[in-house]
Amino acid sequence: YDDPRANIVIGDGFEFVQTTDQSFDVIISDSTDPMGPGEVLFTKDFYAGCQRCLNPGGILVTQNGVAFMQTDEVANTAARFSKLFEDWHFYCAAVPTYVGGIMAFAWASDSPAARQTSLTELRERWQATGIQSRYYTPELHAGAFALPAYLQQAIKQ
Repeated sequence: YDDPRANIVIGDGFEFVQTTDQSFDVIISDSTDPMGPGEVLFTKDFYAGCQRCLNPGGILVTQNGVAFMQTDEVANTAARFSKLFEDWHFYCAAVPTYVGGIMAFAWASDSPAARQTSLTELRERWQATGIQSRYYTPELHAGAFALPAYLQQAIKQ
């Protein structure tokens, strides 16, 4: 973790976003399920704290459970994000270590620009990294934002 672009905080995430004077380009909340101590990380107050900490054009990403089995998490996050962020949406990814396999993730920003990145631009950026992957492709990246009907209904889009 010796990279000046990364800031890893081990502590109370809710308290951190309420009190820090730092700002970030990206905040990733990969928390537990919304019960017990982790429940606060799925509240409007937590998301508002994250929004406060984002630089202009910054992006918040949250883990929202197994898409098919925890659709209510997606619906709750959509309702909260819609009141806070100009641009928000969900995407899915295969995570075979979880029962159900397909995880839902939320995306939010004050600007739609990043989510509107073209497939051509994604390809150019990916090629420039020189990274070899057996899984990731720019096409898979773009396709992750195409949601199944039950998630479209859950977020009312």
